[in-house]
Amino acid sequence: MYQPRFQISPELMGLLTEATELKASIHQAVVDVPWLPALQRDTAARLAHSSTAIEGNPLELPEVEALARGEAIGAPEKAAQEVKNYLAAMRWIWNKRAGGAVSEKELLQLHALLMAKAIEPGRSGRYKTKPNRVIDHKGRTIYTPPGPDRAKPLTQELLAWIDGPAAAKLHPVVVNGIAHHRLGSIHPFADGNGRIARSLGVWLLYTRGFDTQHLFALDEFYEADRQRYYDKIQQARELDGDLSYWLEYAAEGVVETLKKTRDRLASLHVTAKAPRMRLTKRQEDVLRFLRDKGRVRTPEIEAAFGLSRARVGQIVKPLADAGLVIREGRTRATTYRLA
Repeated sequence: MYQPRFQISPELMGLLTEATELKASIHQAVVDVPWLPALQRDTAARLAHSSTAIEGNPLELPEVEALARGEAIGAPEKAAQEVKNYLAAMRWIWNKRAGGAVSEKELLQLHALLMAKAIEPGRSGRYKTKPNRVIDHKGRTIYTPPGPDRAKPLTQELLAWIDGPAAAKLHPVVVNGIAHHRLGSIHPFADGNGRIARSLGVWLLYTRGFDTQHLFALDEFYEADRQRYYDKIQQARELDGDLSYWLEYAAEGVVETLKKTRDRLASLHVTAKAPRMRLTKRQEDVLRFLRDKGRVRTPEIEAAFGLSRARVGQIVKPLADAGLVIREGRTRATTYRLA
């Protein structure tokens, strides 16, 4: 059974307290509904840009934002595919049920999303079959992960710990940091190990109640100083797996990201005429569906979410009243689109 090694230092405790307070202040802030989907899409784009950039993707943020809007940008096929995959993975995570467990099947599914069409067929969503290694910018081996025979059992041990009683007692930011480092160190896949380790961290923050309406681009912190990110990962390995300093670094990243999120919301100074309201989870789902699909008819929403026609009306009417969704037509010929 996996048992992480770390100490809760006064510095880490202070960062966890600050992170909790920042999250609470963001949740208490009222966000004008017309801005929220655009902010969520922007956050997903920044996550996709920073996480793939860490792995060497050459696309700049404006190009990633264009891909998030569904536009063609003439980028190299592999680079564009990596970004599209990460955007799909974020949508998948944000559609998961908060509080749910992380199963091995789902983790493999997440890897398949992240690496679809980006690596050879048959390797996405499957454990590695050959040894791999971590190299530095000069091509020197700096870390040799466990072999392919250990990839599956070590990953299963990590997932058992994540969903076990020990992790349940820890702050979500600590669980995020431990899972991120451990999965990256197991390196269970032929490619995409960094991306899935960071994605798992985002997933755990969300499912354990530390999401901020999907306005949280933690990977930007890692990408801003990549060398420090690499050094902190390697430092814990050189300390025989002691994660204490790594967790302080990971918590610092959460705090800095939350500060940016808070300041960004405060800087909007929105004075929209639309009434202020908080979105339900299903309303968020419908808004993302409209964002991705464009103009849709009522039966399409019914089929996508397993809803009755009456229930679709109950969900969409407040959005239309707020000016966020445009309703056109009547009866089953009615179409909806984002304003």
